[in-house]
Amino acid sequence: MTVRIGICSTAHVNAEVYAALVSQLPGADLVGLSDDKPERARRQANAVGVSVLSHRELLRRVDGVVICSPTAVHDELITLALDHDVAILCEKPLATSLSEAKTIRERCVRSDLVTGMAMPIRCSRPMRRLKERYESGDLGDLVAASGINRGRMPGGWFVDPDLAGGGAVADHTDHIVDVVRWLTGEEIREVYAETATQFYDIPVEDVNLLSMELTGGASFLLDGSWSTPQANPFWGDAAVELIGTEKTLSADCFGHQFRHTRDTGHGKPVESVYWGADPNNALLRDFVESILTGREPVTPVEDAVRTVAVIAAAYESVERGEPVEVTY
Repeated sequence: MTVRIGICSTAHVNAEVYAALVSQLPGADLVGLSDDKPERARRQANAVGVSVLSHRELLRRVDGVVICSPTAVHDELITLALDHDVAILCEKPLATSLSEAKTIRERCVRSDLVTGMAMPIRCSRPMRRLKERYESGDLGDLVAASGINRGRMPGGWFVDPDLAGGGAVADHTDHIVDVVRWLTGEEIREVYAETATQFYDIPVEDVNLLSMELTGGASFLLDGSWSTPQANPFWGDAAVELIGTEKTLSADCFGHQFRHTRDTGHGKPVESVYWGADPNNALLRDFVESILTGREPVTPVEDAVRTVAVIAAAYESVERGEPVEVTY
């Protein structure tokens, strides 16, 4: 059976990546792209040989959609997809507020459709090996965790607090918080956050440092800043380190790179080329298999609500200037 997939909105920077991967994915048929701004989607659609449709036209033709809209529009598009009995893979974060995230979750649960989040870090081979090592007991007792998910400042709607729900905290907290929860089986109990607008003249924070405590008592430090220079040859990083009483274990999702330097005058003079297995490809394969089998996707919506709770606590901590207990 071939699973019909669509990309619903091309506002997110990952929409183009997902469209290219789905168009080459065995067992999947990329039906089309939809957007409320068709001219924005046309170039991406032409690149993969599909049409630009309205959201409703797309949803009438597919089995599943990848939602790549601004965060504030997720609720509207998720509701529309559920009304059309279409499975959903949604970009992160799920919502701009915890209350809205909980409302979306309840709606998804009632639908009994496949609904998940686009969290490819769980599909990263280095992270999966780290989880195996952690579960084997090699680490001993967990003492501390740290993570980085620094990237380029994306601009556009990502720096509009009404559309994105914030800045770098809203954009770059999800992945590492989610994967540490998945690796350890622990929740985030408390968050102390500091933010600043250091690099760009934008209305949201571009620097953040989250100091957290896990439910087992271990500390957890995360840098999710937009601190990667725009001219950097690779977009950013995503890595985790777990410190235990016996060993220290780590995983770097995008560490498999080589640097290509040229002086021909054509193209970029320096490029970092990632040669490892693409976690985005594995994420999309998982989504297609979930639709075929009806099983839960690798990152269910419930986990997305929990990361939104951590983001909300981080912003509350910044406002209050003190640690905040996470309310789920």
